[in-house]
Amino acid sequence: MARRKPWYEALFERDYYDYFYVGGPRGLLTEERSGAQVDFLVEALEPPEGGRVLDLCCGHGRHAVRLAERGYRVTGLDLSAYHLQLARKAARERGVEVEWVRADMREVPGRNRFDAVVNLFTAFGYFDEEQEDQRVLNGVARALKPGGRFLIDLMNRDSLMRRFQESGCSQGPEGGYVAEIRDFDIHRGRINVDMLYFPKDGKTKRHWHSIRLYTYTELATMLTKAGLTVVRTWGNYDGSGFSRQSPRMIVMAEKSR
Repeated sequence: MARRKPWYEALFERDYYDYFYVGGPRGLLTEERSGAQVDFLVEALEPPEGGRVLDLCCGHGRHAVRLAERGYRVTGLDLSAYHLQLARKAARERGVEVEWVRADMREVPGRNRFDAVVNLFTAFGYFDEEQEDQRVLNGVARALKPGGRFLIDLMNRDSLMRRFQESGCSQGPEGGYVAEIRDFDIHRGRINVDMLYFPKDGKTKRHWHSIRLYTYTELATMLTKAGLTVVRTWGNYDGSGFSRQSPRMIVMAEKSR
């Protein structure tokens, strides 16, 4: 019997990219928004000039490429072959060199190699067991140089619970629409989402994903266990403070010198 792929091996293909970054409601692909986020990353992390930066779960490279344009030596790691194909194309078009690595996020490369590591857009909490998520953080700590910094950007669970909706519908790419059916498993701390794509050509497509949403306390404990010390938090990329109402939970941690 063929092995059934975990959802994170099957989701991040063209349908996902077209919805979230091209035709969807979030406007994530704008040059202004991506540039502002990289401004925030550089100011927060303060990597040395020409330092090594790892974009862990880099997607199609919108942050990795812009970091390379700032003169950093960037590695982009992702499991999606489709996203990495787009990332390579973007790097060529913008005339920058980036080391692209296709791998599972639990396979963080190197030891004492990077001045900074970033993990953005809730690209964490994918695995069924907490110890597998801990493996990711352990790998980050191992790959950072002493004094190196890690910045992780997640949905703020406390804020999401206040505005949680069990279903929703939004405009999809090229005139279609996308329906989402959501469930929050309170015993496991996971949000499960069934996504139905209804493109104009009439060929319905279905995707499912499940993400463990950690509270700040849980995440801070895991970072400490990995050998990282939390040094600052934010509630969004505008630099606002972290609170129960914040849409994001952005946490920066540092490896001991």
